[in-house]
Amino acid sequence: MKIFKKLVIGAVGAVLAGGFLYGNNLLPYTQTAYQQMVDSAHDAVPIAFQIEAAKKQLEQIGPEVNSMYHQIAKEKVQIKRLEQQLSQAQAELESSAGEMLSLRQHVKSGKQFFVASNAKAYTTERVKEDLRHRFKLHLTAEQRTETAAKTLEVRRAALKTAFESLEKAQSQQRELAVQIETLTARNRMNHLVKTTHHYDFDDSQLARTRNMVEDISARIETEEELLNVAPVAFGQIPVSKNEVADGENILEEIDAWLDAKQGRQTTEVEAEVNTDKKVVQDPELVMAQ
Repeated sequence: MKIFKKLVIGAVGAVLAGGFLYGNNLLPYTQTAYQQMVDSAHDAVPIAFQIEAAKKQLEQIGPEVNSMYHQIAKEKVQIKRLEQQLSQAQAELESSAGEMLSLRQHVKSGKQFFVASNAKAYTTERVKEDLRHRFKLHLTAEQRTETAAKTLEVRRAALKTAFESLEKAQSQQRELAVQIETLTARNRMNHLVKTTHHYDFDDSQLARTRNMVEDISARIETEEELLNVAPVAFGQIPVSKNEVADGENILEEIDAWLDAKQGRQTTEVEAEVNTDKKVVQDPELVMAQ
């Protein structure tokens, strides 16, 4: 009880503090915060879980449809019985009307006695009394038959409506089943796409495998380079004639290069000497001195 009182007091205090801080805007702020909290909770539910919940709801429609089947079957039986009862009542009314017509014709004939089917004779007064009683019963039966006929029509209309509702429910059930299957397929495809995109991350299994293959390829290329460089690096003696010929050509090329370089140096020295002589023999320079 003490904890409950503390919670109530805390809630009331929070409401009062909010009223002081926000004034008339407290209620809209509270409603907005509540709606955002509900939306956040709804968005946090996984789509697959929502689809499974929808499937469960669809499965619960099955018993309702079966119950509609049962109710419609019972109603059809009842309507069939009412039809039989109404047909029998109408036949009894026709028979009663025929008997009253026979008695009425006897009264109109003016005869004193009426001989019945049991061979007994009845006076006309007795016939009138029986005719009066029969007529009352006939009117009551006629009203009852009319009421039964109206009831039968109402129940037939209700049965037709029930059939339409059943067909509509079955159609919607099939549509919902197709929609749920479509949502399931779309969700699976989205999950597949997300999984495919996940393989592009550096920490994925596919990326690690790719790096491993590239690493192996780099090591093999390094070993190939080492095998190609090893003969030169360790000064192995050439065996083929082409390698020897190449060595002799190198020496000749070096000698030619040195001769050409010495020739260029000699030419440059001679050019400098000639330039100095020309400067000394210039008359203008001599006069200037």
